[in-house]
Amino acid sequence: MLLLFVLFLMGIGGVVTAGFTQGVKKSAEHERFLHNERVLKEAKQALLMYAYRYPEIALAFGAPTIRGPGRLPCPDTNDSGTPNPIANCIFAGNAMVGRFPWNVDGMDFYDIRDASNERLWYAVSQNFNNFDPADVINSDTLGTITIHDQTGSVIYDGSVAGVAAIIIAPGPEIDRGGVAQIRQTAAQQLDPANYLDLFGALDNSDFTNLNAVDGFVLGPVDDLATGTIMVNDQVILVTTEEVVAMAEKATLQAYQTAINNYRNDLGINAYPWLFDYSVLALDTYPTQVVFTDNLTNIGRIPSMFTQPFVADNVVGDSLPSELWIQLRFLNNTEWLNEFTAEATVQFDGLGTLNSTLSAAYAPAPRTLYFWEEIIVAAGAEVWKLCPAGGDNITDCNRDGVGGPDPGGPNLTASKVREVTITYNVWPAVAQVFNNISMIAAPDCAQPDNCINANSNRHAYKSAEYNQIIFDSLVASINYLQDDFYLAGFRDICPTDCSNGTMTYADGGTIRVGVRYYPELPEWAGTAENNWHNSIQMAYSSRYRPDTNLTCTIGANNCVVINNHGGIINDNVAILLLAGQHNLVDDDDNAVPIPAAAGFEDELDDIFDTENDDIDDTYDVRAANGNDTILAIEEL
Repeated sequence: MLLLFVLFLMGIGGVVTAGFTQGVKKSAEHERFLHNERVLKEAKQALLMYAYRYPEIALAFGAPTIRGPGRLPCPDTNDSGTPNPIANCIFAGNAMVGRFPWNVDGMDFYDIRDASNERLWYAVSQNFNNFDPADVINSDTLGTITIHDQTGSVIYDGSVAGVAAIIIAPGPEIDRGGVAQIRQTAAQQLDPANYLDLFGALDNSDFTNLNAVDGFVLGPVDDLATGTIMVNDQVILVTTEEVVAMAEKATLQAYQTAINNYRNDLGINAYPWLFDYSVLALDTYPTQVVFTDNLTNIGRIPSMFTQPFVADNVVGDSLPSELWIQLRFLNNTEWLNEFTAEATVQFDGLGTLNSTLSAAYAPAPRTLYFWEEIIVAAGAEVWKLCPAGGDNITDCNRDGVGGPDPGGPNLTASKVREVTITYNVWPAVAQVFNNISMIAAPDCAQPDNCINANSNRHAYKSAEYNQIIFDSLVASINYLQDDFYLAGFRDICPTDCSNGTMTYADGGTIRVGVRYYPELPEWAGTAENNWHNSIQMAYSSRYRPDTNLTCTIGANNCVVINNHGGIINDNVAILLLAGQHNLVDDDDNAVPIPAAAGFEDELDDIFDTENDDIDDTYDVRAANGNDTILAIEEL
């Protein structure tokens, strides 16, 4: 009986030990799950912030083109932490699966690891990668990655509307379809099949964009028959809606910045004229603002997208936004090349004069060097300022890398001039100019505020030199010329050098463009992402450029936003961005508007029912709506 009792106790101990072991295993699995969940969320947040900040990142790190928000990096395929944009993130027909590019420029992330100390894995939709310059990202962009649940059922169809990206914590090695995963050699560590798992025909290490079947399966997945794990990949999805929401937010904020800059630049308590949708076709971008009935306080925002239009929908060259006064020196009939005066006068892009000129400013004499270029075809001699500022004689002869060299730019020239400028005390800037004025169209009611602008004549200010005052700036300009420079400056002087006094020509009247439209980034325009087709602005009619009034809360002359909380009628100006257009027609058409149809239809095919009228009342949560409203200014 004693023996039986001992055996009985041992049996109980085995059961207790087994139960304890199972409990420890479940606890470890839970801790591993929580760790992976945390790092996956961190990586996803970093990815979404990258999409939001992409224009800033592209500008800072020299991307091939500066494109709009919503773009995601390609995967890292060599375990360096940086993306490898091979064939637009697609290789041999299939999309690339690689490690999460934690070290991509501009993400400011760290070498993140899962609970098994493995780096995360990652794939991106071909519609959202930042490598393909043909990509268009706006509210209508769709993901191309198919996702299956743990039963194999499709929950996101990449051929219709898939996800934008996927991030995976691979977990420890398991048998993958009966073949053990091995992660020992460098080659094995670069093979995603040694980290990502197989579920029937679904292979997490390989997928095809725009395919209704070939995608990813969400893990973990257990084999109920054997009790073994089939898929231990832990996944987080980056949905199309999440990436597009970041792009929409960044776009609205770019518009808001441009509008605020416009108002600050002109210094007026008004907003720009808008184009009336009911008069102007929705895909037309006029070259000028015409003060007729198609201008309103509700509609599309006129903009240069950094550049003006030379014709409808055609982007032209930038108009000058600033001009620096320069001295031009003349001796007999030979011009010395223009160069900026020692003390500068700037006419900036806002039409404001900025200058270092003051009654107390008296710069020391300055010596510059010029070389004579013989233009054989024209039979002319042109004096050019020597490179690198022209204040050193050795700058006149330089080789391709900037070193002194007889084979430099003036190899064939034998003449160099040394010009010394002696200044008087500078007068105040107001004394230099006779007149500073804003040039306006004759039909403009308020010349300082509303100016017709087109590709040839932008709004501008002008100023005229006061020649008498300007003449007093320079006491003398003397030169010494060596006609045998190649033998060494002044080596044969004084018999072969000449000298004299030079005069200079003034610049007469100068004109400079000032921004009339809000200057939006080019990526927001027609050339790439078509955001402009789905954004309208509304502001109180009391803030038009031809008025000088303000709206009053409760007086029904401010913009009303219903369902946004707080006071609803205290808004001076708002921006309205339509969501996706190609799935639902918001009002009167029974057939949805396809994406390829563009935006030539009525407002009710773009904006929600409560937001598609030319009035001053909007709804942030319209029934079945997806418009986004940003209040620019509230009282």
